Order: sequence, then C-alpha cells, then structure tokens
Amino acid sequence: MLKKLIEIGQLISSSLEMDVIIEYTLQSLKEVVGAKWCALGLRDKETGEMVLKGSLGVSRELPGKAERVPVEGTILGEVLKTAKSLIVEDLAKYDRSLRLPYWSKDIRSVAVVPVQARGKILGALIVCTPFPRYWEENEVGYLSIIASQVGLAIENAQLYESLREYYMSVVRTLAAALEAKDKYTQGHSLRVARWARAVAAEMGLSDKEQEMVYIGGLLHDIGKVGVREYILLKTSKLTPAEQKEIQSHPSMGAKILEPANLPKEVVEAVLYHHEDYGGGGYPEGIAGEKIPLLARIIRVVDSYDAMMSDRPYRRAFSQKWVIEELRRCSGKQFDPAVVEAMKKVLERDKSTWI
Repeated sequence: MLKKLIEIGQLISSSLEMDVIIEYTLQSLKEVVGAKWCALGLRDKETGEMVLKGSLGVSRELPGKAERVPVEGTILGEVLKTAKSLIVEDLAKYDRSLRLPYWSKDIRSVAVVPVQARGKILGALIVCTPFPRYWEENEVGYLSIIASQVGLAIENAQLYESLREYYMSVVRTLAAALEAKDKYTQGHSLRVARWARAVAAEMGLSDKEQEMVYIGGLLHDIGKVGVREYILLKTSKLTPAEQKEIQSHPSMGAKILEPANLPKEVVEAVLYHHEDYGGGGYPEGIAGEKIPLLARIIRVVDSYDAMMSDRPYRRAFSQKWVIEELRRCSGKQFDPAVVEAMKKVLERDKSTWI
C-alpha cells in the first residue's frame, strides 16, 4: 500500500490535466481497496450539487461521469459540511436519516472522504463495495492521503486552466488589435490558427505542438502593428522601401513576443513563417527542415487563407485555383508534406472551405 501511495502521489503531482489526475486516482483506489465502484465528485460552487468527474466500475443503477448528484440530507452532504470522512460498514444497518444520494442493491458498504485544498472543500472520493466491509485504519488513512494529494493537484490544474484562459484571451486581444488596422484581414489570424491546428493534427503532432501552432497562427502577423497603415492598405505596387518595411514584420513580431516569455516554438513560428521551403524567403533565407515545422505549417495555411480572401489590390481567387497553386509551389515555397496534409484536411471537411 505504501509503494502504491508513493507511485500514485508521483503520478498525480506530475500532471496538470484534470482527467489524467482523476483517472490515476480512481484506478489506484480500485486496485488497493478492491472497490466495486469508486468515483470522484467536485462540488458546484453555485448549486451546491456534486458533479461526478470520473468513475470506475459503474453499473446501470449508479451515476456516471458528469452526472449531477443532489447532496442535501445525504452522506455526501454530511461529508462536505463537516469536512470529515464518513465510513459505513453495512448500509443495511445504517441510520437512514442520512441516505446515499442514490440507491443500488449492489452497494452494501461505502467510504466517503473529503477532497480538500488549502482549507477549502472541493469535493469527495466515494468508494463502494457490494458486501458489508470492515474498513481498516490503514485503508482509511490511505484514502485520506490520496484525497489530500488529489485536492492539491486539482487546485493546481484549475489554476493552470484559469491562467491558460487568461493567457489565450490576451493572445486573442493582440490579434484583434492588429486586425483593427486592416479591414481586409479581419478574421484572418483566427482562420490561420484553426487551419494550422487542423493540419498539425493531420500530421500527427502532439497536443502541445497543436496548441503552439494555434497560438503562432493567431500571432503570426503581429509584427504588422509596426508597419504604416497606408502600406497595408495600398492598392498599387509597393516601392522597394515599402516592400522592405512589409518584410520586416516577422522579425518585428518576434521582437514583440520575446519579452512576453512566450514559448520558443511560438516565437520561431512567427519569425520564420515567410521562409520558403526551397530557400529565398525572409527574414533569413533558410530552407527545408532548417525552417521550424510549425513555421512551415503556418506558411501554407497563411498563403491559403490570403489567396482565398479579398485584398486591397485584388479579389479572392477560387478555391480550385488556390489548391492548384499550393500544389504548383510545393517544394518551392511550401513543404510538400504540409501541402499534402492541408489537402487532406480540406477534402475531409469540405464544409470548412472558405
């Protein structure tokens, strides 16, 4: 039991993903105490109900994940109110003034342990067996320690998610600030971000890489805030000096983002998203796999969306023409593998064609 306690503690503390934390916790409980059914519920601050976030060994008579369970006048409610564990060895002999929030003939014994963090009751661990059971002191201690560990891990996961949402709102605000300068690019950054994430998924990139390329897509043109507005909206041919100013936006974008401590992958995606796969792009003229993969993905989807959109100096091209252009420039401007992935994404979900 001690070995399992150390193992599950390490697993729980190593993750910031709520589902992973809950899965590790419940599997451990089921293995160590031999439970027929175990669940972890978190209290809804607004309604006071318990929301089951995960369960193992569920039968048809017992609630499943995401089900809301009223707790008033129940064993769960007592645990949440007193912040003390409640152990029932035989429900058939238990005082029914406090009942389970559900009933199943499968349940004869139950242990409910509060999940806490920093003095706050977050929810409860619920462990049931189909037979009367004497719960040994070390088993109850094990449940209490696991509940404490999972409470801190859940609080950290909630804090992380809150910070992530704040972070993403700031990123979206930056993208919106850029697009406010140019009515022709409104929505462009969000579309690029979504296409980039879809292509990354098609190429088998990890969830983290998919998120990085999504953020890079949102911010790929942020350096254009330093480009004079008349140049962005100019309908005639740009002068060499104006062209040079436009081409400075990837470097400018990287300089804007670096002090914000954004992930290196995001900054590099912004810096290199105008490099050509065959060489000759900007700002550094690097080629092939020297260009970071996330930048190569944004290069393709950015070009796709730009060609599919109206610009001050031209109307949008047809979708058929754009696909042919991507194919024609594959291996020159664009990474062939990314072009193939983009084509598969488009073919799979034609409803998203712009």
